[in-house]
Amino acid sequence: MTPVNAEPGLRVLFVEDNEDIAELSEQLLADWGHDVKTAGNGVEALAKLSGFSPDVVFIDIGLPGMNGYEVAQRIRAQLPRSVTLVALSGYDQDEHRKRADEAGFDRYLVKPVLDDQLADVLSRCRPAGR
Repeated sequence: MTPVNAEPGLRVLFVEDNEDIAELSEQLLADWGHDVKTAGNGVEALAKLSGFSPDVVFIDIGLPGMNGYEVAQRIRAQLPRSVTLVALSGYDQDEHRKRADEAGFDRYLVKPVLDDQLADVLSRCRPAGR
């Protein structure tokens, strides 16, 4: 079931190193009618940008190797500003929110992220160039 006000058919990249969370999120977003790809780390996420131009990218801040802030900065350097970047973090302190803003994130969600929070983000996104 697609949530109320969600734009169906978005291209979503979900970057999360916890395999269970990534799998559940992928299934939920696909059930809502979105084209979803997942990546378990920053290098994999950047590689998936080739041939898949996402409308929204959810990025876990605490990724192994390249953290989510660096992933966001690299995505901002490669893709148009119209791509929505959403930070996923276990921290709710101002310093983390400020750092996310500086890295180019549009939104900041604190884990655990609820379905209605995902739906709210998606309702504000529109498919790029469509």
